[in-house]
Amino acid sequence: MMSNSQNYCFGEADVVQLLGRWSIENPQVQPTNQGTVNKTFFVEAYKDKFVFKLYDDSTTAEQIKYEHSLLTHLQSCNLSFSIPKLIPIYSGETLLTTNLNNSLLRFSLQEYIPGKPANRHNLNHIFAAGQALGELHRALINCDSQGKLAKLPRWGELNQIHPLITNPLQVPQLLNLEKSQQQQLVKIFQELIEIAPNLYQTLPLQTTHADYLCPNILIENNHVNGIIDFEFATYDLRLLDFIAALDHFSRIGNVIPAWERIKAFIKGYKEYNYLSNLEIEALISTWLLQQANCIVYWTGWLLEEKVTYESVLNGVRKIFLLEDWLKQNNSRLKNLYS
Repeated sequence: MMSNSQNYCFGEADVVQLLGRWSIENPQVQPTNQGTVNKTFFVEAYKDKFVFKLYDDSTTAEQIKYEHSLLTHLQSCNLSFSIPKLIPIYSGETLLTTNLNNSLLRFSLQEYIPGKPANRHNLNHIFAAGQALGELHRALINCDSQGKLAKLPRWGELNQIHPLITNPLQVPQLLNLEKSQQQQLVKIFQELIEIAPNLYQTLPLQTTHADYLCPNILIENNHVNGIIDFEFATYDLRLLDFIAALDHFSRIGNVIPAWERIKAFIKGYKEYNYLSNLEIEALISTWLLQQANCIVYWTGWLLEEKVTYESVLNGVRKIFLLEDWLKQNNSRLKNLYS
C-alpha cells in the first residue's frame, strides 16, 4: 500500500532530482518557509527563478487541476499584477505526480514573482490589496461563471466545509467552552445556518480566491505585484471573499476592526469594483458567517492536530467581539458605500 506525502520527509535533494523533469540543470534550491498547507521551495537556475510546490495530501488532484485552470485563465486577463505562471513538464502537464520511496507525491513549478507579503500595519498596502481584489474579482467573474467546475464546498455552508464537522452546532461542545459561551455560539450558528440559504439565493456568486491574506499578496513600492496560492479557490459568494479579506486587514489579533483600515481597503476595492445594494445590506450577517466558517474549519483542523486549541479559542473570542461591534456600527459600516 502506497503511503502519502505527509509520511515522506521531502527535502532539497529531492527537488533537485525532480527538476530534471523540467530540464532544469544545476539548480540552487532552498525552502521558502511559507505556506500553511503545501511545502514550497525557491529555485534558481542561471538567471531564472522559480517556485517548486509539493502539494499536501488534503488537496485532491481534481482541486489542483481546477486551480491550474484558473491560473491559465487569469494569464489572459491583462491584469495589472502577476499571477503564478505554471511551467509544464515535457509532456505538457502542469502537475507532476510521481512515486518517491513508496510515497505518491504531486508537484508543480511556477515562475517566481518578486515582492514581499503585504503588511497589515501599512495603510498603503491595505489600499493596494483592496484595489487588487476588486480587479481580481472582475477577472474571476468570467472564469467558471456557472460554478460547474469548482471542487471545494462553498464556505458559507457550515456543515460542508470540513469532513469531520458535519453538525456545526456541536462545535461549541467539541471545544469544551463554558456553558454561557456554548449557548452564545450555538445561537450565532443557528441564526447563520438559517440565513445562509437566502444569501446564496440573492447575492452575487462567482469564482473567488478564498485565501486572500497577506502572505498571498506580494507588494513592491506600495503596489500589488502578484497574487499567489489559489488552492482554496471555489465558486462562492463574492461578498464572503471580500469580507474575509476585510476582516484580515482591518483587525489584528482579538480586537475590534480599525476604521482607518476598513476605509483604506474599501476605498481601494471601489476603484475597480462595487458591492451591490443587497451585498451592502448583508454585510453584517456575512461578516459573522465568515468568522463562523473559520471556527468550524479550524475545529476540524484541531481534530486533525493541525492547529492548537488556543488558536481556535481565539477565533471564538473574535466572533463574540465582532458580534457586539457590528451591532453598534451597522449603519456606519453601510454608509461607507453611500
